[in-house]
Amino acid sequence: MKVSRRSFLGLLTATGTATVVRAESSTSALDAVPKRKFGRHEELVSVVGLGGHTLAMAKSIEVAKSIAHQAIDGGITFFDNAWDYHGGRAEEWMGQCLEGGWREKVFLMTKVCTHGKPLPEGGKEGAMKMLEDSLRRLKTDRLDLWMIHQIENDEEVDKAYGPGGVIEALELAKKQGKVRYTGFTGHTRPESHVKLLQGGYNFDATLMPVSALGALSSRSFEKTVMPELVQRRVAVIGMKGFGGSKRAHLHGLVNAEKVVRYALSYPDVCTHLIGMDDAKFVREALAAAGKTPMTPEERDAFATACAARGGEQFAAYLQPGHRDGGCCGSTA
Repeated sequence: MKVSRRSFLGLLTATGTATVVRAESSTSALDAVPKRKFGRHEELVSVVGLGGHTLAMAKSIEVAKSIAHQAIDGGITFFDNAWDYHGGRAEEWMGQCLEGGWREKVFLMTKVCTHGKPLPEGGKEGAMKMLEDSLRRLKTDRLDLWMIHQIENDEEVDKAYGPGGVIEALELAKKQGKVRYTGFTGHTRPESHVKLLQGGYNFDATLMPVSALGALSSRSFEKTVMPELVQRRVAVIGMKGFGGSKRAHLHGLVNAEKVVRYALSYPDVCTHLIGMDDAKFVREALAAAGKTPMTPEERDAFATACAARGGEQFAAYLQPGHRDGGCCGSTA
């Protein structure tokens, strides 16, 4: 969104849980996608976000540009990425997609990949280098949201909070005006997310699984982590609606509408990420964004139905040995 480095510190905060806000005017295509509050902040983000890993799987940079611009024109403002998705190409492509004034129309997030690395490069020192890489590739001078990628064990939590840890980089980047908000991600160990939250740092957002696929065995994120987030008024960004691949979609278990309606059934989920490497997925995401969220009863029934049809086997993020994204040694 259009916020300069100098002005972002003046953004106001407010109380209250995530609320759907529809634009009052219907004169712009940007009104088509509902928006919700970004956690405790006044910021509004589109209820559907564009995943940067999948965007970099488009047939060409020109196709990726068309996808990104169609998404923005349709009202999708939240754009996701990570430092090492596709060896950095995902950020490079997104940077090219956002040239020519498009950057000012989106809420831009990327992730720092210090996990699995010992200090100092796996902490503040390495993180600040990655930040400069990300800013250069994304062709911007500031990020709307910078997230610690892959908090998957207690050792990463301890390292993050320790001397020279990545949390020091988050604070420094905010002071330098290069980052507006900070957060963390992960999808395998909810207990570590709770430990990170209880460690005392005032995170603005988290990215976690909010998915009916495998939900009956992985709903600790929804049942255990979500209440901690709500209490701290931390923005919840959902992911893994398709399980980390499109296989469940191909087998008819889920589609964009069901994924979005499931995720938004939680009032504190402000946006849900969907991978889009073809224009047809943009159209499906835009159509899904305007649908009424499931009720809690519908949500539970849908998760049970997915489990009965073998939904967990389609949840790539739950499979043994799975590592998420290019910075973790996979192409998932």
